[in-house]
Amino acid sequence: MSQDEEGTLAALKAHRHAIDPVIFNHGGHVVKTMGDGLLIEFPSAVQAVTAALAGQTIMTERNATLPQDRQMQFRMSVHVGEIIVEDDDIFGETVNIAARLQEAAEPGGVSLSGTARDAASKNIDAQLVDLGEATFKNIPEPVRHWRVDMGHSQQAGLNAAASKAPSERTALAVLPFDNMSGDVEQEYFSDGISEDIITALSRVNGLRVIARNSTFAYKGQAKDIRLIATELDARYVLEGSIRKGGNRIRINAQLIDATNGQHIWAERYDRDLDDIFKVQDDITANIVSRTAPELLKAEGERVRKRDPAHLSAWDLFLQARAAYNQATQEGFERAEELCKQAIASDPNYGLAYGLLSNIQFHLLLFGYRRGGSEAWQETLDNGEKATRLDPDDVLWYAVLLSTMGQFDKALQFAKRGLEMNPGFAPAHQTQGAVLYRYGEYEGAIIECETALRLSPNNPDNYQVANLLGCVYYCQRNYEAALSWTDEAIRMAPTFAQAYSLRAASLAQLGQADEAGRTVQQFLELVPETTATRISRSNRLRRTEDMEHFREGMIKAGFPQ
Repeated sequence: MSQDEEGTLAALKAHRHAIDPVIFNHGGHVVKTMGDGLLIEFPSAVQAVTAALAGQTIMTERNATLPQDRQMQFRMSVHVGEIIVEDDDIFGETVNIAARLQEAAEPGGVSLSGTARDAASKNIDAQLVDLGEATFKNIPEPVRHWRVDMGHSQQAGLNAAASKAPSERTALAVLPFDNMSGDVEQEYFSDGISEDIITALSRVNGLRVIARNSTFAYKGQAKDIRLIATELDARYVLEGSIRKGGNRIRINAQLIDATNGQHIWAERYDRDLDDIFKVQDDITANIVSRTAPELLKAEGERVRKRDPAHLSAWDLFLQARAAYNQATQEGFERAEELCKQAIASDPNYGLAYGLLSNIQFHLLLFGYRRGGSEAWQETLDNGEKATRLDPDDVLWYAVLLSTMGQFDKALQFAKRGLEMNPGFAPAHQTQGAVLYRYGEYEGAIIECETALRLSPNNPDNYQVANLLGCVYYCQRNYEAALSWTDEAIRMAPTFAQAYSLRAASLAQLGQADEAGRTVQQFLELVPETTATRISRSNRLRRTEDMEHFREGMIKAGFPQ
């Protein structure tokens, strides 16, 4: 306080924000605060001791990331006895003994009175050290007290936590969904949902998912998710509940960053149970498609500002994805460099090769980079290497193949990706892109709309919207094409390709002035380009549709 009053108070509030959920989840009631101290009432000794141990575990982790002079240590104690309740406060010798025991506790430790030890020792997984009897101020009788052996010294605890600090954890733990129906026969349904989600998420490249055997060990346990995440070495926790009533079922799901307790997303699903397996597939698909992009987005934000010189290949890949999602020339070029750094760090990292190929494709496609057959071949080679290193990473390779004119092979890879994970929005997006270039426009619309429905917050949705605009343009439905390109620009104002399609759509609708202004917006993003170059980069099996796109751009005012 003497060095930094405001900073110390802010830190204390932040620590309270982390610890309070542990108190509440174990039935605790904060009676009052006294400066930096708390007086808390619990319904049982077991809940009180468990909460204290959980709180100290959290504080050990939080302190591990702070300089020595910014670390804050708490002492905690538990005593059991009668209390006097008056208004909103509690009084009595029980309260006084608890306060004295707190003063005798070690920094970062927990002390127990004899009565608390007797009530809780059989139900807690911790060693207790007998400190004998002690005489405390204003307490007439000696008090037998015990110390919880935290398993290591405080400094060793800080070192251990620092080696596995929350900021370094990246895995996702899917906890068994709670069956709230009161019907044991519905247990198979809640377990089935959880298992399907784990299986589907495990197939998503870029996600690290804790195995089912590890997470199902927590089934039925009323345990704080932060402790579960710490024990599983996970950063994110997906949990939910299922309640059945008549022929209706309600499922609640939420994705939480366990290092700070913040919700990344939460959703409720209400369904009729006409076909229970169809409902199970539908719910799984929805949850997976919400979870995967939100988690990758959160991970990208976590590492975005960190120094690449001290990042792993995984972290560099996440930074590259974040830069790629900016949808600008600078973002693509930055992402390309980060992918190359990731590959230098791990030459067999398939994900980095896949993203590198994707980025190089967009630099060529949008006209940010001039390149002949050699540049395109390098892009294709990186895509092939990604698939060879990681056979499950087929989505982007399918799009690349279709752009290179290998339509039949592209359809095979796109179908394979969709079969591997039918509830994954990017798989539907890929299928839509390949069908579009193949000329199956109705099928492309269905797949793109499915991708948007499954994952409304996917960072790549601006590409899906623009893809729908391209499909409708090829169908000569220029109003729909314009609507979707406007949506793509709303989501990504620097996405150059959408402006070329918008200009062509406006020209076909006879809105010459607005089409001309849109052409200028495109040329500001990609100067010195032509309608021919743009149309050729958007390779389609139906050459007449490529020519129709070129015709619209020339009508809008693009150089031929």
